[in-house]
Amino acid sequence: MGGANSTPVQVQGHVAPGFEPVKKLFEDNFRKGADTNAQLCVYVGEEKVIDLWGSVDSNLEYDGDTLTTVFSSTKSLTAIAMAALQDQGLISYDEKISTYWPEFAQNGKENVKICDLMRHEAGLANPHTPIHPESTLRENIKKNAIGAMYEQETMEFPSYGKREYHALTRGWIANEVFRRVDKRKRTLGEFLAEDVAAPLNADIHVGFQGECSTRYQPCLEVPFGTVVGDSIKRSFGSDSSVEMTFGKLMKFLNMFRGLTTRPALAQYKDQDMKRIGPLFNLDVMRKGETSSANGNCSARGLGKVAAAMANKGTFNGVQILSNKAWEALHGEPEKTVIFGILPTNFTQGGVEKFTEETGREGYYGWFGYGGSVFQWNPELRIGFAFVPTSLHWYDMTNTRGKMLQQEVVKCVKNRQL
Repeated sequence: MGGANSTPVQVQGHVAPGFEPVKKLFEDNFRKGADTNAQLCVYVGEEKVIDLWGSVDSNLEYDGDTLTTVFSSTKSLTAIAMAALQDQGLISYDEKISTYWPEFAQNGKENVKICDLMRHEAGLANPHTPIHPESTLRENIKKNAIGAMYEQETMEFPSYGKREYHALTRGWIANEVFRRVDKRKRTLGEFLAEDVAAPLNADIHVGFQGECSTRYQPCLEVPFGTVVGDSIKRSFGSDSSVEMTFGKLMKFLNMFRGLTTRPALAQYKDQDMKRIGPLFNLDVMRKGETSSANGNCSARGLGKVAAAMANKGTFNGVQILSNKAWEALHGEPEKTVIFGILPTNFTQGGVEKFTEETGREGYYGWFGYGGSVFQWNPELRIGFAFVPTSLHWYDMTNTRGKMLQQEVVKCVKNRQL
């Protein structure tokens, strides 16, 4: 990856009439070296208007059903699962976690509410005891391997405010609440498989249960040298695979150099734990339930779920949330900044309400480390899913996906004229 790609771009699939500009933009990402393998699936209402996949490797067994880790796009699946509990009257967003999980109340955590957790305001972003990857396996979760640790954990807040991005921990804690109140005592991943993925026929997995070597394309970070080189090209106005200039890249790196966080995951064998892509490609990570980050999904699968959310909980006659629960999930957004620079506007149910300044006005949901986007626009009834394998680790707002989203909105509005 990096610079213009001389390899023939293998883009397949279809777009509905009027959405050809989106396909061109999708193809351009490959030509300029921004993508190596990627999928894009978009619904408007219940119509699938875009179903594309592409690769620069003509020999690769990569298609529209290939699974890839989508990182924090998984957080919105967790939010939907928790909303389903609220739908059944099993939880309330404004209730304390300790109401459902009494042991959680230890060490000053007795007043932390469900909405605090879902807004990343629980004070548990940086655990004092890291979790072993094996502890995330479903059978070990059910033995309270993760729960026992968080029962003893203490809260800690950043100097700049209450909200601190719970990159991995939000999903682990939400799962502990979920499995305690679900009527069948299922984990969050089991619920998603049985009550969301199966009825929608959507290829989404949190805790992959099949043969890990099949239908999976590993994701990898773009090399540092490539990012630096292409950011310099961008600085001089040349077309580039990198979305920022060299100066902005340096500011970004300097900002994160000053942030200190404790690792949420314990060392696993001889794995380089700082290389996030290779780490989450491991079988143990894919089979576990880290429901903030380890979703194995296709864009087609996420697109169906996004379509259901764009249609206020129902798709093709399948209801995953009632209208009342949908409204509660999307209710009471609160704005504040994380990392000292990134504005957020999380609802009480834990999805972002994107505002005009983000370039995604009208969308809800979130995105994932390096590039994935899983969002929906209820006003225009757009369900959007973008799943790449090239991880742009330096891009905190997933610009590739944002540009595709903006083009989709233009096409939808032109269609309405």
